[in-house]
Amino acid sequence: MLSINYEMYVHKLQFKIDKDAPQEYMNRWIKLKTKCESGKNENIVNSIKKFCKIEENKILPYLKRYEGGLGGDNNLKNKQMRFRNGRVWGRMMRHVDNDIVIDEIYNSNVEKWTYEELNDILCAFIKVFEYNVQCEGCIRGCIEMIPHDIYRY
Repeated sequence: MLSINYEMYVHKLQFKIDKDAPQEYMNRWIKLKTKCESGKNENIVNSIKKFCKIEENKILPYLKRYEGGLGGDNNLKNKQMRFRNGRVWGRMMRHVDNDIVIDEIYNSNVEKWTYEELNDILCAFIKVFEYNVQCEGCIRGCIEMIPHDIYRY
């Protein structure tokens, strides 16, 4: 399995709803986004783990940080992924969007994310998000890789 290239790239999981989705879907999406980015997302994370196919992803702990997410709480030992902090990002006008973002994906010295694990989690997120929004085929997700030398918050 190929570990993510943490030294060269910032990795994110980014999710979007189709721009032409009906307003009722958009309303549910915004509620879901608010829940994800407010740190009140443990139920969502637990649902995501149930849809994962890779066993290691299924047993990841809930990340007990303000943002919430997946991974162990020890920054030195555990790999982690965190939701974007909506309270911080919502104040920066250039970052106001309808996307749900996992914007902090970290390897530790001991545990490393693989692209297979990220893809498995990405697919599980989409299933859970589609269920919450009550739509099928209207949520898109991607693993975004941004070179460190051009990454700007």
